[in-house]
Amino acid sequence: MTGRYKVTINSIRNLFIEHFKNGKSIRTIGKLVKVSHSTVFAIIKRWKLRGTVENALKSGAPHKLTPRNRSFIMHKIKKNPKLSAVKLTTELEKIFAIKLNPQTVRRVIRSYGYNSRVARRRIFVNERTRKLRPDFAKSMVDKDISFWESVIFVDESKFNIFGSDGRIIVWRKHSEELNPKNLLPTVKHGGGGIMVWGCFAASGMGKLVFIENNMNQYKYINILKENLKISAQKLGIRNTFKLYQDNDPKHTALNVRLWLLYNCPKVIKTPPYSPDLNAIENVWHELEKRTRKHDIFRKNNLKQY
Repeated sequence: MTGRYKVTINSIRNLFIEHFKNGKSIRTIGKLVKVSHSTVFAIIKRWKLRGTVENALKSGAPHKLTPRNRSFIMHKIKKNPKLSAVKLTTELEKIFAIKLNPQTVRRVIRSYGYNSRVARRRIFVNERTRKLRPDFAKSMVDKDISFWESVIFVDESKFNIFGSDGRIIVWRKHSEELNPKNLLPTVKHGGGGIMVWGCFAASGMGKLVFIENNMNQYKYINILKENLKISAQKLGIRNTFKLYQDNDPKHTALNVRLWLLYNCPKVIKTPPYSPDLNAIENVWHELEKRTRKHDIFRKNNLKQY
């Protein structure tokens, strides 16, 4: 071993102790390991006093915040997660008369396992409406098969030209992003699509209607007039069917409700802002998968699928 150590690593320090335990003198150990005898003496003294050869932890600068300050910060954050570090810093300075940087407050919050993230947006649902959801689920969960066999599910869906509204993934090499076969063709105003109304029950599919132009409550009533009872008859539940639809404003408009009152044996009432539990969503998903297998550029082609 050549040279001398300015800072001895723990393995060398432990070697000092082994030699010392074997009865060697401090000067002898220094010569064997090629370290000054004063360094050997200091390490052995530390070992005798503290039982370890490691350096003592340095205290560093004193904490700017006391445990009480930190507790105050976390109490505020748990109470209001949207409170910014800047506002919280201002509040701390006023109450505790201390000068702080917002970054210090952020470090404290992170030390408790919290991270700054963008809040997800959700439709506000009040306490009463939230309670209606599980109540509705409980009222439905024990219904027997005969009940569900008489339910006719209705809804509208849009199928787009050029595939879905989502992203399209292509396999390509680097710098081939502008190759025409790797591009997704688009046209102004989205290229259009087809809106459809459909229905189904346990016994099969009802009628499928293509909707021209925008849908409104009056057009919805006409669709129901021309297709609902015919579909129910086709499905073998004409006089006993129960209608399941979502809470779209067009579906719950006064004129629609009046028509259903006199023309539909029963309407299953769902809670406001309820999750979309309409089983026909599975039908739309299957149709979407089938149409996506084809390159469709015209509405007439889309209707064929």
